[in-house]
Amino acid sequence: MVLFCVYVDENSCSFLAVLSPERTRIMKKEAVAQKDVRQFTEEEWRAMGIRIREARGKLGMKQIDLATFLAIGKNQMYRIESGLTPCKTEYLFEISQILGVSLDYLYFGENECSEVGEIVEMCRGKGIKEIRKAVGILRAFFA
Repeated sequence: MVLFCVYVDENSCSFLAVLSPERTRIMKKEAVAQKDVRQFTEEEWRAMGIRIREARGKLGMKQIDLATFLAIGKNQMYRIESGLTPCKTEYLFEISQILGVSLDYLYFGENECSEVGEIVEMCRGKGIKEIRKAVGILRAFFA
């Protein structure tokens, strides 16, 4: 089972991420309630940092470039990639979007299945009516 997280306001609808429900909570674009945040160990933060650094490297992006996109300093980006500082949820969301990786990958080292990613790509840039129609079709299919 896969959970699609969608951010909707009056004028638009956009996918936030594709998350495995057995692992994650629904994440809002701005923040996650503190009570829903799982506490990660230092080792897990280091592993997340390594995954961020590797994904950034695959794109040929410099650390300072990613820091600039996030509006944080290069030192803060270094500390995140080194696992010295926990990364805020909203930064992880932005990082996943910038680097083109899933939140599951950043958090746990696993990517969503390619078919789910394909569904997300088909829905990107579509209006809320089109997305609701697609969700209705999927619900009917899986009912």
